[in-house]
Amino acid sequence: MKKFITVVLAIAMILSLCSISAFAAEGPDFLETAEDLYNDLDADSNKSVTMTLEDGYVNFDVAENNDPWLVFKTPLDIGEANKYAVIKYRTSNTEVQTIDFYIAIAEPHAIAKNIVADGEWHLAYAVMDEGGDANKWTGNGTWARFDMMAGTGSNWAIDVAWIAFFADEDAAKAYTGEEAAPAGLFNDSDYSVSYVIDKTNATSWANGQIGDMSVTYFFNVKDDGLEVAVRAIGLEKDNMVQINFNPGNKLWETTGQFVSFKLGDTLTVLQHNHKNGLLDDDNAGGADITAKVPNQIVKLDNGYEFTAKLPKELFTVTDVEGADSFVYGQDDLYFGMFLVAGGGGISNQQNTDYTDWTCKGLALNQYKFAGTPAPVTEPETVPQTGDATVAMFAVIAVLAMGAAVVFMKKKAF
Repeated sequence: MKKFITVVLAIAMILSLCSISAFAAEGPDFLETAEDLYNDLDADSNKSVTMTLEDGYVNFDVAENNDPWLVFKTPLDIGEANKYAVIKYRTSNTEVQTIDFYIAIAEPHAIAKNIVADGEWHLAYAVMDEGGDANKWTGNGTWARFDMMAGTGSNWAIDVAWIAFFADEDAAKAYTGEEAAPAGLFNDSDYSVSYVIDKTNATSWANGQIGDMSVTYFFNVKDDGLEVAVRAIGLEKDNMVQINFNPGNKLWETTGQFVSFKLGDTLTVLQHNHKNGLLDDDNAGGADITAKVPNQIVKLDNGYEFTAKLPKELFTVTDVEGADSFVYGQDDLYFGMFLVAGGGGISNQQNTDYTDWTCKGLALNQYKFAGTPAPVTEPETVPQTGDATVAMFAVIAVLAMGAAVVFMKKKAF
């Protein structure tokens, strides 16, 4: 009986832990991110408010002696049950007293009070069916206008990272938005070779500064293309990670086949300088090949990780004489690694001063994926008629000698 009770208690504890874990993992019932706010609010609804999307937050700047508000292009359907709001904000304007949520364009509205103006990030709370005039949240559950600042001041500014809505008050007050950092997209061990650009090996042009940035490139050569994975620590949105290719060293006297990966909420992939088997476009400023390159990207606390697979057709350059004879997988694929970040350009290329952007000028033969030449099949040797005749007589002679030996032995016996 004691064993039975022990087992029951153990199961109960496990179930309890599972329920706690499930609750802890619960997010908001409705989340309006910085990017959502920027896209959903109508910037033209109040010309005195300037709205700028930064990395992870929206900055609202208000002209002097104007009312700081914007309406949504379409009122947000939050859901009547999700009446507990949490907002992450940052401001230095001491005149800001509340942040207001208008259920309708005019009235009524709910209020987030006790705003702290010290230039640091804080959380504020509002209950959507309380405050302001006669509230109409019940039976409605929509949010129509955002007064990001309310008080007595002018020349205001505030940053907003996100606004979360919950049906449960305790969950709202427990929420900080500080979930675990996104899991990485890949394991280092899944790739056969890697290279790094950091302060130990960085060279630069146009006053690029590596600082504490560290970018690691990982590669796998596959039959149908080149797998690329990059961990870009210290890089920011719109920075670019680049690879410059010199297939088979056939572009030595001209520019390489540059590929740029532009960082952001989504990854943008561009090709530069040459037409090739993937896209017949030699735009030096960059032709968009994102749709042709399978890719993923995730924002880390201190940078980005992304993966991409460059199809083998990219390396067949068609606008340089002889370059289209390159055979992917059989010929050597030379390359170099570059960044557009830190206020300029950065690479780990050595033996170049970045004044000559041909493959020769960049010494674009320092790194390569070695090709595997196709096996050479030896032609089958067919005996000549004369050789066959000689061979036949030789065999007959051997057989004759053998027969003679056998006969002599029988006679001696």
